[in-house]
Amino acid sequence: MKILHQVLHCLKGLAETTQRLFSSDNDGGEEVLQQDFTKAASNFKRLISANNKALDVMAQMELTLAEGDEFDATYVRTQVTRVNTAVYQLISSIEGYSPEKFAPIKKRFLEIQKTLNTELLSIPSSTESPLVMPFSQITASDASVVGGKAANLGELKNNVGVTVPDGVATTSNAFWVFMRHNELHEVCDRRLRQVTSHSLTELYTVCSKIRQDIMKASVPEEISTEILRLVKDMGDSSLHSFAVRSSAVGEDGRHHAFAGQYLSRLNVANDEILAAWKEVVASKYSPEAVAYRKAKGLAARDLAVCVAIMPMQNVIAGGVIYSTDPIACSQNVSTIHAAYGLPKGVVDGRVAADIVTMRKDQSEGAAVVEQDIANKEKQYVSVDGGVELVPVPQSLQYVPVLTLDELKSLQSYAARIEKHYGCPQDIEWGMTKDREILFLQSRPLFQSSCIEHSIEVAEPLLLSGGDTVSAGVGYGELVFVQREVDALTFPEGAILVVQYASPRWAPLLSKASGVISGTGSRAGHLATVAREYGVPGIFGVGNVENLVLYKGNATLDAQYRKVYAGKVDALLALWSQKSRSMKGTPVYEMLASAVEKIVPLHLTDPTTPEFTAENCTTLHDITRFCHEYAIDEMFRVGRDMHIPSGKTKQLYEKCPMQYWVVDLDDGFITYPTGKFVTFDNISSVPMHAIWKGMTAVKWAGPPPVSAKSFLTILAESTCDPSLVPDASSIYTMRNYFLISSKFCCLQFRFGYHFCTVETLGGNVPAENFISMKFSGGAADLQKKNARVRLIAIILDEHDFRVTVVKDRLTARCENMSEEDIKQRLYVVGHLLMHTRQLDMILHSEQAFANVLEKLRGELAQLRTH
Repeated sequence: MKILHQVLHCLKGLAETTQRLFSSDNDGGEEVLQQDFTKAASNFKRLISANNKALDVMAQMELTLAEGDEFDATYVRTQVTRVNTAVYQLISSIEGYSPEKFAPIKKRFLEIQKTLNTELLSIPSSTESPLVMPFSQITASDASVVGGKAANLGELKNNVGVTVPDGVATTSNAFWVFMRHNELHEVCDRRLRQVTSHSLTELYTVCSKIRQDIMKASVPEEISTEILRLVKDMGDSSLHSFAVRSSAVGEDGRHHAFAGQYLSRLNVANDEILAAWKEVVASKYSPEAVAYRKAKGLAARDLAVCVAIMPMQNVIAGGVIYSTDPIACSQNVSTIHAAYGLPKGVVDGRVAADIVTMRKDQSEGAAVVEQDIANKEKQYVSVDGGVELVPVPQSLQYVPVLTLDELKSLQSYAARIEKHYGCPQDIEWGMTKDREILFLQSRPLFQSSCIEHSIEVAEPLLLSGGDTVSAGVGYGELVFVQREVDALTFPEGAILVVQYASPRWAPLLSKASGVISGTGSRAGHLATVAREYGVPGIFGVGNVENLVLYKGNATLDAQYRKVYAGKVDALLALWSQKSRSMKGTPVYEMLASAVEKIVPLHLTDPTTPEFTAENCTTLHDITRFCHEYAIDEMFRVGRDMHIPSGKTKQLYEKCPMQYWVVDLDDGFITYPTGKFVTFDNISSVPMHAIWKGMTAVKWAGPPPVSAKSFLTILAESTCDPSLVPDASSIYTMRNYFLISSKFCCLQFRFGYHFCTVETLGGNVPAENFISMKFSGGAADLQKKNARVRLIAIILDEHDFRVTVVKDRLTARCENMSEEDIKQRLYVVGHLLMHTRQLDMILHSEQAFANVLEKLRGELAQLRTH
């Protein structure tokens, strides 16, 4: 039977087997003992396998948390499920030795697992909330029920006292009822699970399929009936058309705006409301929305799409007011963007708009600080079945949209809204034929930091002008994107150039170092997303033809609205581009909470009274407890019990060595007659390879350490119980090889560092692997980290996948021939022997480089042996 299958094989009746193994009355003879020991050994290998799986997942979670790369809540839940499963398998294996003895550890596991499951693994469920709610019953506290947009509209209407149109909102409960009714939820989750926002081709394909499925689905009667009933209550629906707008959970919130990422349908006829409702629901799975959620670490399963349905307003003008300017240099002013027609043209970046800067405290002087009256050639208006972009009458094109009194009134309302919410607001507004101001949306404003400078740039100027939508400096290739097919090949780190500032380009911002648009302003949806992502940008630059013709890299100074040919190091030195990490996001906190309950290790010294099952507070504690006692039980069998002769022996080479060898299956050629085993009686190919690596090049002994370093190490030892070298732990006193002919597990400790190596090297390459874990040391953390980095470099050069977190290293290679496995075990063995105590001397980069060169030379020498 193949060793890998033995490792994974779960034996039945293990408790009875172990009982016979431990029994002093066992008179079944050597053959029965041989069978019993084989079963116990197989169980031990299964335990080791489960332990490794658990530790691997923990290492991945800790590394993800440290690096803050893209992940979402689904990733967190998946990792928690994986580690729970592995630890459960580990406990099931150790229970085989003595179910009663290890019952407390299972109890602690179930308690920790319950806490994790309650916090992280709950799934959306129907609530007692209604399926549809009128705005008159909604406030900001209902954001989890009706989504951010509807909750804010209800708050403005009922608690701020500004004019908001009537409307109704379908709830998160309605969304989940719809998804479950059509069995769509799990299908959507499964399709999206493996898609990343960087694989745009795959993203567009999968999203298209999901949206088609949603559009084919039926709206449950209880939802459709309630929508149409409450819509009718707003008045004669035959006289109205409607705006059907997204109001997803999480949208328009303090952490995530989702600006333009979901669909809104305008001027929808009464008999098209349900179809439009499905379109808005389906937009949850648009490429833009999916990429945005992934970049922000949000799981689709957590975010229901609620929908706000409002009678269409016959507005003649509209736009956006920022109660405080979005560029942080201008905290004392408000900015109003105003265009003729529907506000859609402003937020979509398709029409020119007047831009007026207003002093927030008008007692200090003139209300208007600056105004730019645009040539407003186009406007969006309502037409049958939707909206259309039409010309603005020529007589109005250069006429300001708002009078001074209207500007002051609008700013006064914005100041009231900002004061109510306690933070700057991004507010969408419209104006009726009667010149009445209506408020259509309000959300927290994402501001962009800025940096002012007086640097004179010698590089050629490619472009000057436009509107700073997000401050900063970007550098990269100028890449023009016109259509989705262009987006599929957009390279990482390029500067995105578009003619229209459409929200559909938002997925590219996660890859871009800057963004330039021919149209649009800081009031647009794409500008809002750019500020969220920390991507420098200028919009409204006019025709981008000159940039399209330029071939090469360029530097974008968004604060001063200039683009230079080539790289301007002086500008780049001023600006540290914001990291695209997940740090600070809710999902980052979610992972941090999970890691806190899983990864820390508190049980370090098995010789203390505190090393008990009851004191396990994390899953790592549980794995440490189980691993320690499993090895102890296994080797106690080898020392004290009736087992097949020769299964556990001390290694002998010229003299007894501090290595004990456990024969799990066919690791010995013949049973040794005494208490020792020599190398010529060991059949384990992997053990021979490790040993060759350890001994082929003679170790020169401990490196010389200064008195100061020695005292530092001594102080480290006295402060950390786990580093006491004379503790009576099996890890301290002995090193163990657990072997069969093709398998080896080495438990190795020398002084202050610990290492585990497991390997399978047979004639089936797909099953072969090497797994190495290394940690510890007596020096300070900087030197310990340096040694781990040294080992990581060598292993990486020999095709290992290496993960390093602080002073802990995990490395793995797999799917190799038996000979390739042997060659890499030489490297592992050499590192085990020749990096001992190096942490004491890696005090500088030069010392690091010297040791690295020395190790590379020794490994080259080893390959010639």
